[in-house]
Amino acid sequence: MDIHAQQLLYDNIHDFKTTAVHVESEIVRYRIRHDSEDPVPGMKGRRHRPMWVSMKSVSHFNLGIAIELLLKMILIMNNLRFPRTHSLIDLHDLMPPKLQKQLEHVFQDCRRSLRGYELIAFANSPSDDAAALPELPNRDISTIRGFLEYFDEDVILSEKRYSWELVSSGQWRHYLRNLSVFVKMIDSIMADIPRL
Repeated sequence: MDIHAQQLLYDNIHDFKTTAVHVESEIVRYRIRHDSEDPVPGMKGRRHRPMWVSMKSVSHFNLGIAIELLLKMILIMNNLRFPRTHSLIDLHDLMPPKLQKQLEHVFQDCRRSLRGYELIAFANSPSDDAAALPELPNRDISTIRGFLEYFDEDVILSEKRYSWELVSSGQWRHYLRNLSVFVKMIDSIMADIPRL
């Protein structure tokens, strides 16, 4: 890979991750809640739940791009080819077992050191009521592979930019309250990769 392309890839991972962190910090700063329809002070009539969903869609999309590019960088650095895809699980599964174990180890270290994550889901409906999280069939989200599968199949990170199109479809929209585990995982892996 051309050195300039590698530098841009490295910077993109960092910047997409940083954008997700910034949006998440704005949710905290304005105390935006997923369980309220009240107006958000200072936001020109915007209401909590729709604003929370919108901002989470933006943060999750950026996180998804950062994770996708990180997995692609790991494959590139190990001279492994990959198809043109946004599927995190496909990229993960292209890694040899040794790389998968290393990624799992970093993920587990990050999970242990942070509080974890709460999963939140909304059913798309006219009232957009928050509902109990639907069952996650056969997904062990205690592993990185299981979480990547959850991101691909349920959260659908690569399509968060189209979340507005799904409002009338009746599909579940999935979000994580806290992205810290994945931000720390990206930072931990990137710390071991020279920018060049």
